[in-house]
Amino acid sequence: MIRILHTADWHFGHTFMNFDRRHEHQHFLSWLKATLIKEDIDALLIAGDVFDVSNPSAQSQKMFYQFIQEVTDASPHLQIIVIAGNHDSASRLETPLPLLSDKRTIIKGVVTKNDSEIAYDELIYPLYNREGLTEAYCLVVPFLRQGDYPKVEAENAYAAGINALYTKLIERVATLKSDDQAVIAMGHMQTIGSEFSQTDHSEKFIIGGLEAISTSPFVDLNYTALGHIHKAQRLSGCEHIRYAGSPLPMSFAEKN
Repeated sequence: MIRILHTADWHFGHTFMNFDRRHEHQHFLSWLKATLIKEDIDALLIAGDVFDVSNPSAQSQKMFYQFIQEVTDASPHLQIIVIAGNHDSASRLETPLPLLSDKRTIIKGVVTKNDSEIAYDELIYPLYNREGLTEAYCLVVPFLRQGDYPKVEAENAYAAGINALYTKLIERVATLKSDDQAVIAMGHMQTIGSEFSQTDHSEKFIIGGLEAISTSPFVDLNYTALGHIHKAQRLSGCEHIRYAGSPLPMSFAEKN
């Protein structure tokens, strides 16, 4: 059985009331590295917003990629799966991928298309156990912008399109997996019923849920690792559909 740690919304480069938070983030990474080793984690899922801005500083990028190097060296079996959030630059986040090929690290920022058709297979990645066998499949879906998801004629075309993309992925992975292999979904989105402070300006939320996504596609999956909402929480009364929350509070609205 593989052991998975789900985290999100690191926001490297964030300043709080003009205070640089690099020191806090370094403490977080030290804790995370120790936890990955102590808990003997096989897969680290980072569900978006690695950086606070789309053009992060060299210091922020160095901190992130140095962490990947350190933890993969310390844990030779560890896989890392990263998706872009709305704060990240999708293409910039993927740029160092060729340098990470030997670090068992996948970064997905861009939804690839072939002849205008979404390359669904490029959003599905295997998770391996210690014997090198595929124990689960991960649906690695970054923050979706207009054009990244199928066009669906519906009152809320955004939500319907995203649900259609996940439904298609789930159908596709069902043809790949065996009965004893798990399916895990990743995403960076606002979901129906998620809890957040309406006075929190660290994220852009659509009040009234006009861009909120239903969790119905995820109910029958083994786990869904979400990012975007900074409060750690389960969704729809399901223990296996969760926001990890942000490791650091991002505004005074998050004090509780």
